[in-house]
Amino acid sequence: MPKRILIIESDDALASTEAQALEGAGYAVIRGINAYDGIKKIYDFCPDLIVVDRDLSMIERGDTCIRIRQIFYAPIIVVGGQKYIAETLELGADAYMERPPSIVELVARVNSLIRRDQNNQRYKDNNGPGNGGHLVSKLENGLSKLTRIEFRLASCLVLNKGKLLSYSQLINEIWGGKRIGRDTLHFHVRRLRTKLAAGDIFGVRGCGYYYQESTSFGQ
Repeated sequence: MPKRILIIESDDALASTEAQALEGAGYAVIRGINAYDGIKKIYDFCPDLIVVDRDLSMIERGDTCIRIRQIFYAPIIVVGGQKYIAETLELGADAYMERPPSIVELVARVNSLIRRDQNNQRYKDNNGPGNGGHLVSKLENGLSKLTRIEFRLASCLVLNKGKLLSYSQLINEIWGGKRIGRDTLHFHVRRLRTKLAAGDIFGVRGCGYYYQESTSFGQ
């Protein structure tokens, strides 16, 4: 299966050029048209690497690099103006390229970061689990059992392992700010619990839910 690259870019022409080059290099490319859509695509597709436009970095009064790091681990390449290089790298980006990027260099950087990430994953596999790891490795045994909503819910909880997420946080992450009642959230949590090992999802009455890993999915 080809590695999945998520491009979060509002410029259609640039996104198309980047996608064409990466697809030519053997990658499967997913497009996010803005920061919010990009975050949704992370839950939907679990990309192996993310290319994000620095100009779209503000979302919910925060930086997209920080937001991505809070919910998911994947190498991040940021494309933007030269003056933001140091600041963006400090926020968690793995690489920074000036806009518009050299397409040849972009493909080379993607290749390099994908190789590095594969080497890191092999090390984790041979030396025990690290702090978090990839979402796919945590859900792969139960993917066929989960609906799209359940997958998003499981993604959010697993990637924030041990952290209490409020009802409003979960509703915003899973349904994108739609007017969803708590009863709907509780319903999907109950369904998800039946598909996971007992005791993995904990609730704090009147507050929210958190995930604490005890056993593997699908057991």
